[in-house]
Amino acid sequence: MLVRGDVGADLLLIFLLSIVAGLYVLANVGERNRTARILALIGGASVAGLAVLYGILAAGDPVAFGITTTTSIAIVVGGVLGFIYLLPPAQRVVARMIPLRAGSPVDYLTVVLGLLLVAQQIGAKVPAGTPVTIGDMLAQDIPLLILSFVGVGLFTRRPPREAAQRLGWMAPRGKRWWLVAVLGIFAFLAIAYGIERVADIVSPSSQQQVTNATNVVFSRFNNPAGVILLGLLPGLVEETLFRGALLPRLGILVTAVLFAALHTQYGVTFASLEVFVLGVALGWLRVGSGSTLPCIVTHAGYNIAVGVIPYLVR
Repeated sequence: MLVRGDVGADLLLIFLLSIVAGLYVLANVGERNRTARILALIGGASVAGLAVLYGILAAGDPVAFGITTTTSIAIVVGGVLGFIYLLPPAQRVVARMIPLRAGSPVDYLTVVLGLLLVAQQIGAKVPAGTPVTIGDMLAQDIPLLILSFVGVGLFTRRPPREAAQRLGWMAPRGKRWWLVAVLGIFAFLAIAYGIERVADIVSPSSQQQVTNATNVVFSRFNNPAGVILLGLLPGLVEETLFRGALLPRLGILVTAVLFAALHTQYGVTFASLEVFVLGVALGWLRVGSGSTLPCIVTHAGYNIAVGVIPYLVR
């Protein structure tokens, strides 16, 4: 999750996500309208250009910007790659590897934002952590859920029912996938436990930093209602966004990378690897079941289990 710590930051996040949503509305209209398409491509290229400018300024004074030099360089590279992807030959090359549509303004905007999401995580350190409030969570997750629907063309290219189907909000191919989803919770716990034990051996100091930061970030959700909310809301929103909206266009692996990059509280650590592996498994579940709903069950169930287990072992 993106972690913020005050009302001002929450409002800024809502504002930025609103701009992104507006660009996606324009891009979806641009799938059928030439003028809107040109404006959407200009908007995506402008985002890439602003990222390059920000990265250059941050590289000159990383302390003032609160990021590492490596991260600032990565942001510049991400912005430049966003410009390059504007070229039709580059789009055709990428389309041979993942199911993106060359010439699509929606896909172009998604690629630019995806590059920058990954770039801001490269070279990042584990933050000290600020306790997240319910307001912080709602400020992130509700706009992201809306963005998921806007991104697939709700009201611009698709009616509500069709948009929900595009996001995988429908019954899986067979009832057995509900059982797979429940068993997946226990499989995820085992995978996470294994990776964390390896991290304790290979990089104990980094793993302790992640543990400390996580404890601080989610310290206000140390009650049953908080644990359930912390499990259900991110499970619903993140699966709708990643496995629902993005996976059909970006594939399992790229979506898992973006999923890991969203969890900025982990920096680049074994915890990021853990999120990536779980993202791959959730992608397999999405493709196999043909639905996002089992993914939501597994993701939310895993989150809740992680919150409940510490109380059970006391």
